[in-house]
Amino acid sequence: VCGRYFQGRGQGTHAFTHSLEEAHHLFINLHSGRIYCLPDGYEVEDESLDDVKYNLNPIYSREDIRELGEGRLEWAKSLEGQRFLPGTVGLNNIKATDYVNVALQALGRVPPLRDFFLDTANYKECSSQLVARYGELVRKMWNRRAYKGQVSPHELMQSVLKDSGGRFKVDVQADPMQFLVWFLNTLHLQLTGGKPKRRSVITRCFQGEMEVVAVGRDGADGPPKRGPFLMLSLDLPPAPVFQDEMEKNIIPQVPLFVLLRKYDGAQVHEHVRHGRRKFRLTRLPRYLILHEQRFNRNNFFMEKNPTIVTFPIRNLELRDSPLPAPPGQPSKYDLVASVSHEGKPEGGAYKAHISHQ
Repeated sequence: VCGRYFQGRGQGTHAFTHSLEEAHHLFINLHSGRIYCLPDGYEVEDESLDDVKYNLNPIYSREDIRELGEGRLEWAKSLEGQRFLPGTVGLNNIKATDYVNVALQALGRVPPLRDFFLDTANYKECSSQLVARYGELVRKMWNRRAYKGQVSPHELMQSVLKDSGGRFKVDVQADPMQFLVWFLNTLHLQLTGGKPKRRSVITRCFQGEMEVVAVGRDGADGPPKRGPFLMLSLDLPPAPVFQDEMEKNIIPQVPLFVLLRKYDGAQVHEHVRHGRRKFRLTRLPRYLILHEQRFNRNNFFMEKNPTIVTFPIRNLELRDSPLPAPPGQPSKYDLVASVSHEGKPEGGAYKAHISHQ
Protein backbone atom coordinates (compact mmCIF):
# COMPACT_ATOMS: atom_id res chain seq x y z
CA VAL A 1 0.00 0.00 0.00
CA CYS A 2 2.58 2.56 1.10
CA GLY A 3 5.74 0.75 -0.04
CA ARG A 4 7.71 1.28 3.16
CA TYR A 5 10.41 -1.11 4.33
CA PHE A 6 10.75 -2.37 7.90
CA GLN A 7 12.97 -4.89 9.64
CA GLY A 8 11.30 -7.49 11.84
CA ARG A 9 7.60 -8.02 12.63
CA GLY A 10 7.44 -8.71 16.37
CA GLN A 11 6.19 -6.45 19.12
CA GLY A 12 8.31 -3.35 19.50
CA THR A 13 9.33 -3.27 15.82
CA HIS A 14 8.53 -0.39 13.47
CA ALA A 15 6.39 -2.72 11.33
CA PHE A 16 4.28 -3.66 14.36
CA THR A 17 3.80 0.02 15.27
CA HIS A 18 3.06 0.98 11.67
CA SER A 19 0.30 -1.62 11.43
CA LEU A 20 -1.43 -0.07 14.45
CA GLU A 21 -0.98 3.57 13.53
CA GLU A 22 -1.77 3.38 9.80
CA ALA A 23 -4.03 0.31 9.71
CA HIS A 24 -1.71 -1.32 7.17
CA HIS A 25 -1.85 -4.98 8.10
CA LEU A 26 -0.28 -7.10 5.34
CA PHE A 27 3.53 -7.33 5.15
CA ILE A 28 5.63 -9.47 2.81
CA ASN A 29 9.03 -10.93 3.63
CA LEU A 30 11.42 -9.72 0.91
CA HIS A 31 13.53 -12.91 1.04
CA SER A 32 10.96 -15.71 1.38
CA GLY A 33 7.92 -14.05 -0.19
CA ARG A 34 5.76 -15.13 2.77
CA ILE A 35 2.98 -12.71 3.79
CA TYR A 36 2.01 -11.92 7.39
CA CYS A 37 -0.84 -10.04 9.01
CA LEU A 38 0.21 -7.61 11.73
CA PRO A 39 -0.23 -6.95 14.60
CA ASP A 40 -1.67 -10.48 15.02
CA GLY A 41 1.41 -12.04 13.44
CA TYR A 42 -0.16 -14.96 11.54
CA GLU A 43 0.82 -16.00 8.00
CA VAL A 44 -1.66 -15.34 5.20
CA GLU A 45 -2.04 -17.87 2.38
CA ASP A 46 -4.40 -16.81 -0.38
CA GLU A 47 -4.26 -17.16 -4.17
CA SER A 48 -5.35 -13.54 -4.56
CA LEU A 49 -1.93 -12.53 -3.23
CA ASP A 50 0.00 -14.38 -5.98
CA ASP A 51 0.27 -11.18 -8.03
CA VAL A 52 1.92 -9.48 -5.05
CA LYS A 53 4.46 -12.29 -4.77
CA TYR A 54 5.12 -12.16 -8.51
CA ASN A 55 5.85 -8.43 -8.34
CA LEU A 56 8.38 -9.11 -5.59
CA ASN A 57 10.32 -11.45 -7.90
CA PRO A 58 9.15 -11.32 -11.55
CA ILE A 59 10.14 -14.28 -13.71
CA TYR A 60 10.66 -14.15 -17.48
CA SER A 61 10.60 -16.99 -19.96
CA ARG A 62 12.80 -16.99 -23.05
CA GLU A 63 9.70 -16.20 -25.08
CA ASP A 64 9.04 -13.13 -22.90
CA ILE A 65 12.62 -11.94 -23.41
CA ARG A 66 12.40 -12.52 -27.16
CA GLU A 67 9.24 -10.41 -27.36
CA LEU A 68 11.01 -7.56 -25.57
CA GLY A 69 13.86 -7.81 -28.06
CA GLU A 70 11.36 -7.51 -30.91
CA GLY A 71 9.86 -4.40 -29.35
CA ARG A 72 6.51 -6.03 -28.65
CA LEU A 73 5.56 -3.86 -25.69
CA GLU A 74 2.10 -2.79 -24.58
CA TRP A 75 1.18 0.06 -22.27
CA ALA A 76 0.33 -1.07 -18.73
CA LYS A 77 -1.85 0.63 -16.14
CA SER A 78 -1.04 1.16 -12.47
CA LEU A 79 -3.48 0.78 -9.59
CA GLU A 80 -3.95 4.56 -9.69
CA GLY A 81 -4.99 4.34 -13.35
CA GLN A 82 -1.79 5.87 -14.73
CA ARG A 83 -0.43 4.36 -17.95
CA PHE A 84 3.25 3.42 -18.20
CA LEU A 85 5.48 1.55 -20.61
CA PRO A 86 7.42 -1.37 -19.05
CA GLY A 87 11.12 -0.55 -19.04
CA THR A 88 10.39 3.17 -19.22
CA VAL A 89 9.55 3.60 -15.56
CA GLY A 90 10.76 5.91 -12.83
CA LEU A 91 13.18 5.01 -10.06
CA ASN A 92 12.45 6.38 -6.60
CA ASN A 93 14.95 8.95 -5.38
CA ILE A 94 15.97 7.75 -1.90
CA LYS A 95 17.17 11.06 -0.44
CA ALA A 96 20.05 11.65 -2.94
CA THR A 97 20.27 8.60 -5.21
CA ASP A 98 19.59 10.45 -8.47
CA TYR A 99 23.23 9.86 -9.45
CA VAL A 100 22.62 6.10 -9.22
CA ASN A 101 19.19 6.19 -10.85
CA VAL A 102 20.39 7.90 -14.04
CA ALA A 103 23.15 5.30 -14.48
CA LEU A 104 20.67 2.45 -13.97
CA GLN A 105 18.24 4.01 -16.45
CA ALA A 106 20.99 4.25 -19.06
CA LEU A 107 22.08 0.64 -18.52
CA GLY A 108 18.45 -0.44 -18.88
CA ARG A 109 18.53 0.67 -22.54
CA VAL A 110 21.24 -1.85 -23.47
CA PRO A 111 19.31 -4.92 -24.75
CA PRO A 112 22.06 -7.58 -24.31
CA LEU A 113 22.65 -6.47 -20.72
CA ARG A 114 18.91 -6.29 -20.02
CA ASP A 115 18.23 -9.73 -21.52
CA PHE A 116 21.09 -11.28 -19.53
CA PHE A 117 19.71 -10.09 -16.20
CA LEU A 118 16.09 -10.86 -17.08
CA ASP A 119 17.00 -14.55 -17.26
CA THR A 120 17.98 -15.63 -13.75
CA ALA A 121 19.54 -18.83 -15.12
CA ASN A 122 22.46 -16.74 -16.41
CA TYR A 123 23.67 -15.88 -12.90
CA LYS A 124 22.05 -18.40 -10.57
CA GLU A 125 25.48 -19.84 -9.74
CA CYS A 126 26.83 -16.41 -8.78
CA SER A 127 26.84 -15.80 -5.02
CA SER A 128 27.08 -12.01 -5.29
CA GLN A 129 24.25 -10.09 -3.65
CA LEU A 130 24.99 -7.11 -5.90
CA VAL A 131 24.44 -9.22 -9.02
CA ALA A 132 21.24 -10.71 -7.58
CA ARG A 133 19.86 -7.32 -6.52
CA TYR A 134 20.62 -5.72 -9.86
CA GLY A 135 18.95 -8.60 -11.69
CA GLU A 136 15.94 -8.20 -9.43
CA LEU A 137 15.75 -4.47 -10.21
CA VAL A 138 16.00 -5.06 -13.98
CA ARG A 139 13.18 -7.60 -13.83
CA LYS A 140 11.02 -5.15 -11.89
CA MET A 141 11.73 -2.31 -14.33
CA TRP A 142 10.46 -4.43 -17.25
CA ASN A 143 7.57 -6.04 -15.35
CA ARG A 144 4.35 -5.91 -17.38
CA ARG A 145 2.23 -6.75 -14.33
CA ALA A 146 3.61 -4.00 -12.08
CA TYR A 147 1.23 -2.08 -9.84
CA LYS A 148 3.04 1.24 -10.26
CA GLY A 149 4.97 3.10 -12.90
CA GLN A 150 8.00 3.42 -10.66
CA VAL A 151 10.41 1.04 -8.92
CA SER A 152 12.43 1.43 -5.73
CA PRO A 153 16.18 0.68 -5.89
CA HIS A 154 16.24 0.25 -2.10
CA GLU A 155 17.53 -3.34 -2.05
CA LEU A 156 20.18 -2.63 -4.68
CA MET A 157 21.41 0.44 -2.79
CA GLN A 158 21.95 -1.68 0.31
CA SER A 159 24.29 -3.95 -1.67
CA VAL A 160 25.99 -0.95 -3.31
CA LEU A 161 26.65 0.62 0.10
CA LYS A 162 28.15 -2.61 1.40
CA ASP A 163 30.24 -3.58 -1.64
CA SER A 164 31.59 -0.06 -2.16
CA GLY A 165 32.69 0.22 1.45
CA GLY A 166 30.44 3.24 2.01
CA ARG A 167 31.76 5.11 -1.03
CA PHE A 168 28.30 5.44 -2.59
CA LYS A 169 25.55 6.39 -0.15
CA VAL A 170 21.83 7.12 -0.30
CA ASP A 171 22.06 10.53 1.38
CA VAL A 172 25.18 11.96 -0.30
CA GLN A 173 25.15 12.82 -4.01
CA ALA A 174 28.10 11.52 -6.03
CA ASP A 175 29.30 11.55 -9.64
CA PRO A 176 27.20 9.21 -11.86
CA MET A 177 30.22 8.34 -14.00
CA GLN A 178 32.30 7.34 -10.99
CA PHE A 179 29.43 5.15 -9.85
CA LEU A 180 28.95 3.66 -13.33
CA VAL A 181 32.63 2.77 -13.71
CA TRP A 182 32.70 1.18 -10.24
CA PHE A 183 29.40 -0.63 -10.85
CA LEU A 184 30.39 -2.14 -14.20
CA ASN A 185 33.82 -3.23 -12.97
CA THR A 186 32.33 -4.76 -9.81
CA LEU A 187 29.63 -6.63 -11.72
CA HIS A 188 32.28 -7.95 -14.12
CA LEU A 189 34.54 -9.19 -11.32
CA GLN A 190 31.69 -10.83 -9.43
CA LEU A 191 30.29 -12.50 -12.55
CA THR A 192 33.72 -13.89 -13.45
CA GLY A 193 34.63 -15.06 -9.95
CA GLY A 194 37.24 -12.34 -9.47
CA LYS A 195 39.08 -13.09 -12.73
CA PRO A 196 39.21 -9.78 -14.64
CA LYS A 197 40.60 -11.25 -17.88
CA ARG A 198 37.61 -13.54 -18.35
CA ARG A 199 34.80 -12.37 -20.60
CA SER A 200 31.40 -11.41 -19.19
CA VAL A 201 28.26 -9.68 -20.41
CA ILE A 202 29.86 -6.41 -19.25
CA THR A 203 32.93 -6.76 -21.46
CA ARG A 204 30.89 -8.09 -24.39
CA CYS A 205 28.75 -4.94 -24.31
CA PHE A 206 31.10 -2.13 -23.35
CA GLN A 207 34.76 -3.13 -23.62
CA GLY A 208 36.88 -1.75 -26.43
CA GLU A 209 40.63 -1.52 -26.91
CA MET A 210 42.94 1.45 -27.41
CA GLU A 211 46.60 2.05 -28.08
CA VAL A 212 48.45 4.53 -25.86
CA VAL A 213 51.76 6.10 -26.87
CA ALA A 214 53.80 8.17 -24.43
CA VAL A 215 55.37 11.27 -26.01
CA GLY A 216 58.65 12.61 -24.67
CA ARG A 217 59.50 16.29 -24.29
CA ASP A 218 61.66 16.00 -27.37
CA GLY A 219 58.63 14.84 -29.37
CA ALA A 220 59.81 11.25 -29.70
CA ASP A 221 57.17 8.51 -29.36
CA GLY A 222 57.59 5.71 -26.87
CA PRO A 223 56.58 2.10 -27.50
CA PRO A 224 52.79 1.69 -28.00
CA LYS A 225 50.82 -0.11 -25.31
CA ARG A 226 47.38 -1.61 -25.84
CA GLY A 227 44.75 -2.00 -23.16
CA PRO A 228 40.98 -2.34 -22.67
CA PHE A 229 38.55 0.46 -21.83
CA LEU A 230 34.91 0.65 -20.76
CA MET A 231 34.33 4.33 -21.49
CA LEU A 232 35.97 7.27 -23.27
CA SER A 233 36.56 10.51 -21.41
CA LEU A 234 36.14 13.70 -23.46
CA ASP A 235 37.69 17.06 -22.56
CA LEU A 236 35.55 20.18 -22.98
CA PRO A 237 37.19 23.45 -24.04
CA PRO A 238 37.70 25.91 -21.15
CA ALA A 239 34.62 27.87 -20.18
CA PRO A 240 34.69 31.59 -21.18
CA VAL A 241 35.70 33.97 -18.42
CA PHE A 242 34.18 37.19 -19.80
CA GLN A 243 30.65 38.23 -20.75
CA ASP A 244 29.51 39.45 -24.15
CA GLU A 245 28.44 43.03 -25.02
CA MET A 246 24.92 42.29 -23.72
CA GLU A 247 26.43 41.37 -20.32
CA LYS A 248 25.34 37.78 -20.73
CA ASN A 249 27.46 34.72 -20.22
CA ILE A 250 28.82 33.30 -23.43
CA ILE A 251 27.89 29.62 -23.73
CA PRO A 252 30.05 28.04 -26.45
CA GLN A 253 29.03 25.06 -28.55
CA VAL A 254 31.27 22.30 -29.82
CA PRO A 255 30.47 19.31 -32.06
CA LEU A 256 31.04 15.86 -30.62
CA PHE A 257 33.39 15.03 -33.50
CA VAL A 258 35.78 17.75 -32.32
CA LEU A 259 36.00 16.19 -28.85
CA LEU A 260 36.57 12.75 -30.36
CA ARG A 261 39.78 13.96 -32.00
CA LYS A 262 41.45 13.17 -28.68
CA TYR A 263 41.49 9.54 -29.85
CA ASP A 264 42.59 10.04 -33.48
CA GLY A 265 46.13 8.82 -32.74
CA ALA A 266 47.68 12.13 -33.76
CA GLN A 267 46.77 14.71 -31.13
CA VAL A 268 49.00 14.90 -28.07
CA HIS A 269 47.08 15.02 -24.80
CA GLU A 270 48.86 16.40 -21.75
CA HIS A 271 48.01 15.24 -18.24
CA VAL A 272 49.48 16.47 -14.97
CA ARG A 273 50.11 12.97 -13.62
CA HIS A 274 50.58 10.86 -16.76
CA GLY A 275 52.49 13.31 -18.96
CA ARG A 276 52.07 13.69 -22.72
CA ARG A 277 50.28 10.87 -24.54
CA LYS A 278 48.52 9.98 -27.76
CA PHE A 279 45.49 7.69 -28.00
CA ARG A 280 44.24 5.54 -30.87
CA LEU A 281 41.30 3.17 -30.84
CA THR A 282 42.09 -0.34 -32.09
CA ARG A 283 38.73 -1.98 -31.32
CA LEU A 284 35.33 -0.36 -30.84
CA PRO A 285 32.84 -1.75 -28.30
CA ARG A 286 29.33 -2.76 -29.19
CA TYR A 287 27.98 0.03 -26.96
CA LEU A 288 30.13 3.14 -26.59
CA ILE A 289 30.05 5.11 -23.33
CA LEU A 290 31.22 8.73 -23.65
CA HIS A 291 31.86 10.99 -20.66
CA GLU A 292 32.31 14.76 -20.88
CA GLN A 293 34.47 16.19 -18.11
CA ARG A 294 32.14 19.01 -17.02
CA PHE A 295 33.14 19.59 -13.39
CA ASN A 296 36.41 20.90 -12.02
CA ARG A 297 37.22 21.51 -8.35
CA ASN A 298 39.79 24.11 -7.38
CA ASN A 299 40.99 25.16 -3.93
CA PHE A 300 37.89 27.22 -3.26
CA PHE A 301 34.82 25.85 -5.06
CA MET A 302 33.43 23.54 -7.72
CA GLU A 303 33.20 24.86 -11.29
CA LYS A 304 30.79 23.62 -13.96
CA ASN A 305 31.63 23.97 -17.64
CA PRO A 306 28.43 25.06 -19.49
CA THR A 307 29.70 24.19 -22.99
CA ILE A 308 26.96 22.69 -25.17
CA VAL A 309 27.98 19.55 -27.06
CA THR A 310 26.08 18.91 -30.28
CA PHE A 311 25.71 15.35 -31.56
CA PRO A 312 23.45 13.27 -33.84
CA ILE A 313 20.71 11.16 -32.27
CA ARG A 314 21.09 8.40 -34.85
CA ASN A 315 23.78 7.11 -37.18
CA LEU A 316 26.85 8.50 -35.46
CA GLU A 317 29.36 7.30 -38.05
CA LEU A 318 32.86 7.20 -36.60
CA ARG A 319 34.37 6.05 -39.87
CA ASP A 320 33.58 9.45 -41.42
CA SER A 321 34.76 11.43 -38.40
CA PRO A 322 38.22 12.58 -37.35
CA LEU A 323 38.29 9.41 -35.26
CA PRO A 324 39.43 6.63 -37.61
CA ALA A 325 37.39 3.51 -36.90
CA PRO A 326 39.32 0.23 -37.10
CA PRO A 327 38.72 -1.43 -40.49
CA GLY A 328 36.25 -4.29 -40.66
CA GLN A 329 34.41 -3.30 -37.48
CA PRO A 330 30.92 -1.76 -37.01
CA SER A 331 31.35 1.97 -36.56
CA LYS A 332 27.82 3.39 -36.53
CA TYR A 333 26.02 4.19 -33.27
CA ASP A 334 22.51 5.31 -32.22
CA LEU A 335 21.93 7.20 -28.98
CA VAL A 336 20.09 5.06 -26.40
CA ALA A 337 20.51 7.28 -23.31
CA SER A 338 22.07 10.52 -22.13
CA VAL A 339 22.66 11.88 -18.63
CA SER A 340 22.78 15.58 -17.81
CA HIS A 341 23.20 17.72 -14.72
CA GLU A 342 20.78 20.57 -13.98
CA GLY A 343 21.35 23.26 -11.39
CA LYS A 344 24.36 24.62 -9.57
CA PRO A 345 27.64 22.68 -9.37
CA GLU A 346 27.29 22.15 -5.62
CA GLY A 347 24.05 20.20 -5.61
CA GLY A 348 21.60 20.30 -8.50
CA ALA A 349 20.10 17.12 -9.91
CA TYR A 350 21.02 14.49 -12.47
CA LYS A 351 18.48 13.54 -15.11
CA ALA A 352 18.43 10.82 -17.74
CA HIS A 353 16.88 10.94 -21.20
CA ILE A 354 16.26 7.48 -22.62
CA SER A 355 15.06 6.00 -25.90
CA HIS A 356 12.27 3.42 -25.73
CA GLN A 357 12.36 2.38 -29.38
